[in-house]
Amino acid sequence: MANPVILFYNLDNAKGRKLKFLCLKYKIRIKNVRKDQYSQTLTTLLADKSTAAPADFTSDPTKDFSDEMLIFCGFTGQMLDSFLGEFGKNKIPRITLKAVLTEQNATWDSYRLHTELAAEHEALSQ
Repeated sequence: MANPVILFYNLDNAKGRKLKFLCLKYKIRIKNVRKDQYSQTLTTLLADKSTAAPADFTSDPTKDFSDEMLIFCGFTGQMLDSFLGEFGKNKIPRITLKAVLTEQNATWDSYRLHTELAAEHEALSQ
């Protein structure tokens, strides 16, 4: 993946608008992920193969989440550190659930990634 992309979850708010402005400044592409896309793999979401829900999609309210979440794709370590450092400078409130796309999680769907990140956050908060 040549250019960095961030998958946005539940950021249709003022925080999301500030973050989008920052992304424009750094020429980072944004992909807003809708609830009806949560069952697609992260790789599929990034490939723009499908913007519609799969034919067999059925929403599972027990899995749905409203937490804000960011997935960073195609970032170098230095680029990610620099970008995250801009949050404070631009007064962007903290987004707790963040991840970098890896070989391990690329085939996960948004539900699984959210579950893992929420559990990790909970464990670190203890």
